[in-house]
Amino acid sequence: MGEPFPGISPSVTPPEGRLDSWKEIAAYLKRDVTTVQRWEKREGMPVHRHLHDRSGSIYAYSSELDAWLLSRKLRLEEEKERTPDAQVGAEGGQGRKWTSGAPRWLVLAGLTVLLLLGLTYDMTRDHAGNSSRLKITALAVLPLKNLSGDPTQEYLADGMTEALIGRLSSIHDLRVISRTSVMRFKDTQFSVPEIAKTPRVDAIVEGSVIREGNRIRVHAQLIRAATDEHFWSESYDRELKDALALESEVAQSIAQKVEATVSGHEHERLAAVRPVSLDVYESYLKGRYALGKNDSRAGIEESIGYFDAAIKSDPAFAPAYLGLAAAHSALGTVFIGAPPAISARGPSVRAKTPLANTGECCWDR
Repeated sequence: MGEPFPGISPSVTPPEGRLDSWKEIAAYLKRDVTTVQRWEKREGMPVHRHLHDRSGSIYAYSSELDAWLLSRKLRLEEEKERTPDAQVGAEGGQGRKWTSGAPRWLVLAGLTVLLLLGLTYDMTRDHAGNSSRLKITALAVLPLKNLSGDPTQEYLADGMTEALIGRLSSIHDLRVISRTSVMRFKDTQFSVPEIAKTPRVDAIVEGSVIREGNRIRVHAQLIRAATDEHFWSESYDRELKDALALESEVAQSIAQKVEATVSGHEHERLAAVRPVSLDVYESYLKGRYALGKNDSRAGIEESIGYFDAAIKSDPAFAPAYLGLAAAHSALGTVFIGAPPAISARGPSVRAKTPLANTGECCWDR
């Protein structure tokens, strides 16, 4: 499509004046995508890019585009007035200066507008750059979404969420919001900046879990709370028996991207991985899910059954003992009477498999 007539004011303003793609920018300026990309490349139209520099990861502000259109109009008008005068000078030999046919005040006004636009653009860019460089000291892992198409797999998404919270909570340099606090944002319609205001965090982790047979796919991304900027995204595809290794890999990637200071001991906990059978891992996650979804005696006793099944299949699987202890503690706290005694084999197994190296944290109810 052709060049626009300078000075045409766009009539459609997106929410809060931010345009998040070339398509939105083109629609706002009433031109095709090729034209607006050419303007950005050749004429300096103000377009911002996200830090990860992926194709199409751009955005612009309508106020900056409006100001740029105004400056472009003034520049084209000056060129129109200058061209006839230059031709007259060449053909007639009169050599009349172009400024003699243009009001001086118009030239001065145009220069003033351009100067103000430049200052505004620099201030906006510096502010965005400073925001993106702020150190992240507080983090919230939102409940991962179950995209398997099977509601019975909800325990898998919640279990992965809890595992990430547990591993990241071991980093002293990073404040991680508890599972109890973030679970109320499950399936929420609030935006990231709105969510971040309540727990007062610098960044949000969100993502999804998909199970296909004995394979699990996890997608995770980091979003800066103040600007709603996505500055990291990654997908992981593993067999379900390698779920613990997957948890470790995702947690380490997040810690690296937020530039958290991790001690040697904390790194050991983040990287702690051991083989686990599919049945044991599923029993453990189902136990956690049953324990966390309600405080009824039936729910707690259901979780105890799952933890017992995991321990019976793999007596050295330490996280199952943590879950069993949490279930008995909940049973004794909610209901009158002492909790049932934990199996006598627990201490001997824990001695061989220190809980400090499991990457798990205390169950936060």
